[in-house]
Parts: sequence; C-alpha cells; structure tokens
Amino acid sequence: EKKRGITIELGFANLPNDEDLHIGIIDVPGHEKFVKNMLAGIGGIDLVLLVIALDEGIMPQTVEHFEILKMLHLQQGIIVLTKKDLVDEDWIELIHGDVDELVKGTFLEKAPQIEVSSFTGENIALLKEMIIDKVKNIGERKMDKSLFRLPIDRVFTMEGHGTVVTGTLLEGSCKVGDEVQLYPGTRIVKIRGIQSHGEKEEEAFAGQRTAMNLMNISKEEVHRGQVLAYPGAMENTTLIDVSISLFSSTKRKLKNNDRVHLNIGADQIMGKVRLLDKTYLEAGESGYAQIRLDEEIAMKKNDPFIIRFYSPVETFGGGVVLDANASKIKPKQEHIIENLQVKEWGTPIEVLELILKEDSKKFPTKEQLAVKLGWTLVEIQKELSLLQEMKKIRLLEDGSYLHQNYLDELCQLTTRLLSDFHQEHPISQGMDVEEYRSRLKEKLFFPDSKKRELAIDQLAKDGIVVYLGNTISLATFQAKYSKELVHILEGIEKTYKDKGYEVPMIDEVLAPYKDKKQAKLILEDLEKKEILVKVEYPYYMHAQYWYQAIEIAKKMDEKNGSIALGDYRDELGTSRKYAVLILEAFDKKKITRKKEDLRTFVVS
Repeated sequence: EKKRGITIELGFANLPNDEDLHIGIIDVPGHEKFVKNMLAGIGGIDLVLLVIALDEGIMPQTVEHFEILKMLHLQQGIIVLTKKDLVDEDWIELIHGDVDELVKGTFLEKAPQIEVSSFTGENIALLKEMIIDKVKNIGERKMDKSLFRLPIDRVFTMEGHGTVVTGTLLEGSCKVGDEVQLYPGTRIVKIRGIQSHGEKEEEAFAGQRTAMNLMNISKEEVHRGQVLAYPGAMENTTLIDVSISLFSSTKRKLKNNDRVHLNIGADQIMGKVRLLDKTYLEAGESGYAQIRLDEEIAMKKNDPFIIRFYSPVETFGGGVVLDANASKIKPKQEHIIENLQVKEWGTPIEVLELILKEDSKKFPTKEQLAVKLGWTLVEIQKELSLLQEMKKIRLLEDGSYLHQNYLDELCQLTTRLLSDFHQEHPISQGMDVEEYRSRLKEKLFFPDSKKRELAIDQLAKDGIVVYLGNTISLATFQAKYSKELVHILEGIEKTYKDKGYEVPMIDEVLAPYKDKKQAKLILEDLEKKEILVKVEYPYYMHAQYWYQAIEIAKKMDEKNGSIALGDYRDELGTSRKYAVLILEAFDKKKITRKKEDLRTFVVS
C-alpha cells in the first residue's frame, strides 16, 4: 500500500479521547478499483467522514462512494476537506460550492464541513473534537444478547492462539466461552478470547470493533463475508425479497434476469435479479425484486446491500432486504406487491401479521418468528400478544402460532370434505380418520403429522368436528335413515335372521337392492352397531345366532370336555360347511382353541 500510495485493504485504529468513549476508525479504500474492499468495511459504521482532497475536488469515485453511503441509510457524517495547505481561499470556496451541490437533499446536507491539513496539522484537533461530539449523540444499538451478529471482514492466524476473526459487532453481545455458529453453514465454534481496541475483554457489545480468537477451526475454514451469530439465530438462504434502487448518477439499467454482484455485510456474492413490478429500472428508479443467489448466504430483514454491475464491475445501486428467506413468487401480481410494501413500510404489528399469514403453513414458533424478523423475544411477544387480543392469531399447545385465516381455510376445507362425505354416507357416523388425514394432506401442506393433529384438535376444541372412535364427523351431523334406507336395513337384517347359522355371502344379501353401494354401507353400519358380526369376509351372521352358537359351544365343552366338529354340526342343525366356518371364526377370535380334531372353550 505504501509503495502504491493508496489504501487497498481495510485499516483499523482506535481514537483515544478523554470522554471514555470507544471510538473505532475504519479506513476504507477510496480508489475505484478497490470498492469491493471498501464495501466490506462499512456495514457497521455509525458516523462517516466523507474525505475530499481540496486540490482535486469531487472525483468520480467520490460520487460513487457517496451514492453507496446514501443506500446504507446512514444518518450522521462530517465532510472533511483535506490538503488545505495546497490551495488558496478562492479555490476552497469553489470546492465548497461543489460539495453543497453533491450533498443537497441528503443526510449530509446539514453536516459540518471542515478544512484540514495533515501536513501542517491545521484543524486536526478540531476535527477530533467534532468526531467526539457527534459520537455522543449516536443512538444505542440493539444490545439484546440473542441478536449477537459479527460480519467477518478479516481472518488471520496468531502464533500461539490460532484463528482470529475481526469485524464490527452489528447488534447484541457475546462472551468468552460462548458457542457460536458460522453462517452460512452449520459449523459451531467456541470463542476462546475477545479483544476490542487492542484490549483484552470478557464480553463484546454492539458497535465495537472486535477481534475474536476461535477454537478448533483453521484459518482456511473461515472467510471474509461469513457471519458469527448464535446457533439458530439466523437462516442460510439463496433467495431473498428486496426493495432495490439505482443511483441517480448511474448510466446503467437493471433489467429483468440481470446478473449482479451483491455486497452485503462483508460479503460479495453473485446473483440473478428478478424484477417483480417492472421490466427494468433506470437511474433514480426503485422497485421490488427477488434475487436468486449462486451460493448460500445469511442475512436479516432490513439489512442494506449494494449491487454492482456484472461486467464491467461498477457500483450502480442498492437496497434493503425485505425477506431474508423468501419463497418463489410470480412477478406483477398486485397482492404480492402490496405485501412487499407492507414489509418495507408497515408497522411492526402489520409486518408480523403478514408474516404469519404467509408462514402459518410452517406452524412457526415465536423463536422462529423472531429470527425471521430480526427481533428480540420481548419484541416479538409484545406484538404476538396484541394480535391474540385482536383475535387475529391462535396459539397452539406446542407453542406454534397460526393466523386465523389459516384456521378458517382448514375449517372450510374440513367442512367441505365432511359435508360431501355425510351427504354420500348419511347413515355412517363419520369418515375414517386416516382417510380424512390423507384427503387433508392433499390440499394443505403440513410440516409433520404432529402439527396436523394439533390443527385438527383445534377444530375439535372450536366445536367444528367430533371424533367417534376411528371416525371424524362434523359436530352438527347426525346419522339419519330415510324411509327407503330403513326398508333396506330391515330387509338385510331379516335376511340374516332367516338364514340363521347358514350364513349367506354379501353378494347374495345385496342382490335384491338396486343401490348396491348404499346397501353395503347399511350392512357395514349394522356391523358397527353390533347387529351383525363378521364371521369371515364375505360372511356375516346375525348377532342373535352368533351368541347362540357361542353358548352351544360352551355347553358342549362343559358337558364333554371338548367340542367335536360332527357333534357341533348336529347341535346347530346345519351342514358341515357352516359348522367349520363358525368354529374357525371362534379359533381366530380366541373363543376356542383347536388341538388335533377337537376344540376347547377358552372364554367365559
């Protein structure tokens, strides 16, 4: 860097002060060839010094860097005009005019401008005072420990310590000994040591420049752009929903399906942009898009990003993440655009309700919702409680949340399924539960069977359905026989009574009836009501004769000590065929036990 006279890699320094403030300065490259390195260092900054050399004025890379800063939603800055010793007052006034024009209407419009000389030292002390004064008014970052997130911008090895990573801690906190995860990926590592501003620390907090010594991992297994966070606190993704804008100064267009370099945090990754509300974007225009990434990455909702043209590599826009783990959607659908507008501009409760509408099929817990939105558990619980009070969402027994719309959809589908079944089977007490589950699965996605059962149980608690043994029916349903069906029922029962022990086959019983399907359902209903007993399909027997046959077998066993087939046939007054059929049914149901040619009675 010294040989070439320019900054290439990121530089870091502590700014000592008497106010006991931890101020870390990140020196980023200004040269247009090293914008990628510059982007890796600016993700966590609170205050920007926009440095312009008075002898050169505003350069193309100044404009490019300033466009990037605007995209990252920074709020505070100081404009530093260097090399004052090389120019006269008239030239300085001219440069001030150019700077005023550049920052007009932006977050730096009212920022202080200061002229300094590193050579003579003029105003350097004053600049330091200005920085300290600005830092005092910077708002607090989110400190909740669960939000800990460190984008890695450098990786190196220290002799005697092993792998060290550095970055600006975006939010949350961590301690020595904590287990953290490397995203994207699943690798869990332990923090052996922490340094901040060159001092050894037991804990690191949001906003600090931090170096972390990681245990049991080599330098080659970590790279710039990865993120350290607690296990389960982030999601790996390759598809994101975004709001995207082009620089007002760019000469490039962003067309549908263009490939771009995406810079987010300290990472740069390739991706394809699919515009959702327009065919293309021009300078100064904004729109919604999905970006399909070539590799996995980890980010959070509301993270800012920068896009660079594929070739030649040129920065031309940026935006903000609206959904860090999106589902594929079709472009130019009005309700999709409206949902993205809510995700970008909606209140917290509006955003959460929308996420629950979209994700109820996944049965999310509050922990999963917190990760999805980048909120703390306290923040998520507050909004969930409000939505529960408004009766917009439901909490299931396992801690899952469902939007009421999803339960309404489940209720409507169930009502339709069971209504159709009841209409076709007016005498059946309900649909077989397994058949109902299968039919439901065809229409609605369930992450697993336990979640499905919780949803069905909720319908039962709400009085929509009732379970009757292995069947399910609408709570309002009652099995009813019409006069015509009563006639069939009485006919079937009479047939079995008339046949006695000489049980007929089903086809013979159903032969007189035109509607065979309905007649068979009635026969099955007679079995459920225990008026008929299944001997062995397709043979049924009237319960009166079944229990008589059992009693005869019992008395024979008590009298003779066993049951012989011939004697039993004679007692029944039927043929050998039916005696064998009945006795074999007894054996299968463990009413009798067969040994050689004799049987003994085994139940009372």
